[in-house]
Amino acid sequence: MIGYTEDIKQGNKKALQQRVEQLGHVALLMRRNGDEAQALKIEQLVAKGNAEEMSIAFCGHFSAGKSTMINTILGQELLPSNPIPTSANVVKIRGGQPAANVYTRHSGILHFDPQTNLEELKKFAVDGDQVEWVEICYPGLFLDEKSSLLDTPGIDSTDAAHKVATESALHLADAVIYMMDYNHVQAEENFNFTKMLTDRNKPVYLVINMIDKHVEFELDFDDYKESVEEAFATWNIKPDGIFYTTLSELDHPENQYDEFREKLISLYHHRTELLIDSILHASLALIEEHIRFLRRANQAQLEIVTEQIDKGLSALEEKGFHVTDEEGLIQLLASTEKEWTHLQQNKEQAYEEMEKELSSLLQNARLTYYSTNQAAEAYVETRKPGFKIGLFFTAKKTEEERQARLEALFNDVAEKVAGNLDFHYKQLLLAFADRYNVRDEAYNRAVHANQIELTTDWLSSLVKEGAGTSEYVMNFCQDISDSIKAKYRKQGLSFIDQLHSKLAEQMIAEEGKVKERLDELRILQQAFKQQKSYLDQETNTKQELTSLLSGDI
Repeated sequence: MIGYTEDIKQGNKKALQQRVEQLGHVALLMRRNGDEAQALKIEQLVAKGNAEEMSIAFCGHFSAGKSTMINTILGQELLPSNPIPTSANVVKIRGGQPAANVYTRHSGILHFDPQTNLEELKKFAVDGDQVEWVEICYPGLFLDEKSSLLDTPGIDSTDAAHKVATESALHLADAVIYMMDYNHVQAEENFNFTKMLTDRNKPVYLVINMIDKHVEFELDFDDYKESVEEAFATWNIKPDGIFYTTLSELDHPENQYDEFREKLISLYHHRTELLIDSILHASLALIEEHIRFLRRANQAQLEIVTEQIDKGLSALEEKGFHVTDEEGLIQLLASTEKEWTHLQQNKEQAYEEMEKELSSLLQNARLTYYSTNQAAEAYVETRKPGFKIGLFFTAKKTEEERQARLEALFNDVAEKVAGNLDFHYKQLLLAFADRYNVRDEAYNRAVHANQIELTTDWLSSLVKEGAGTSEYVMNFCQDISDSIKAKYRKQGLSFIDQLHSKLAEQMIAEEGKVKERLDELRILQQAFKQQKSYLDQETNTKQELTSLLSGDI
């Protein structure tokens, strides 16, 4: 059994040491974030853990009898008590060789022998102006060097220094004894203070002192106790224990002084387990304080960024863009970037795309058919050397035949061009204007009125010397088609040049508007990112700090 108990103790010590190591990383991160105050408090917990020092803090009103209770429990008059005012700063009492240190605000540390200078030491205990805190080591107590009791200033003090001192004691306390005068239990300040303690997961024990003031015939004591418990329950306060005490009538039938003292001794016997939990909960409370520090540090910049966002959203609303949050902004930014890209692509690729489609139209247009080949063959025959008409050759009849066949070929070609090319060509040029939102009536009229000049002289000029073979007729038809397409291409490119110039002019103004909106949206997006970074810093930092404490121990 002894070995088993020793194993538990060693396991608890190892767990405590691991907790302390984790806190070192927590302090480092807090200091990196500029929060020196919380980093120092974490380091105080580290020192407390390394020393395995357990503290129980006594809190309550000035009149609750804290100092008298501590003196009684210890069996030594170490603290000033009535009629002398109670402690005005934190007084730490622990076991060990006799020594006393007074930590002053301006004179450094003063050292005393508590066995010979106890009365002078008590004077310092009530000096809240010059003294920050007092530490007394005294032999013969049930406390050892690693166990301490803390007497704190009354919570009803209006002195800010007293409140800071009490807060400092609570920060390092592993359990809190909250003492109340019998007649003032249901004061709102008691509920607020104990609620704060339980919210921090501090073990809290309530001591209702001076129960000798109770008058039994006015109220049954059990009813009084029930009313106390119900009052705290109404505030959702669940203390770890409630003790009813009096030091004036030790034999009072309801006095639980002995049980209370035994409870204190029991807590010290479970020092290491309490330390592990206490340091964890104190660390979590300091992490919350650190997050509030970050919030305060970021508040000014956050307000600036938030105002910038509000103004930016209002400006967009005035321009007809209904955006209420970052998600809406991202959608508008994406569509605007797409619009900007489209404008750039239009400007850079419009000419290339129009030229490509014109080339495709011309390439796929069929201008020569069987009838064209027949007419071409008939006409080419008239261009052969020695061609003549009739038995009685006359130059006039031969020339008339040649012209007739040329007209027949020309009419066939003109028919094919009109049906297979000219209409589609004009439709394509008009479609270009619609596609790129170029509104120009002069351009549209010019396209409709455009006529590619085809003449019989042009057609006859395409015949090459040596014409006459069937193979040549095919080549001649191809030359006709190529020549027509070349004319259409030249004129089509001229129209495309006009459109491209109009498009470039049109885009200058349009690009300016889109670019201005794009810059505006990107600035607003950056503001949202800054806002998010400030808010995320709190969340991420809290997650990072708590994760440092979440490892197995």
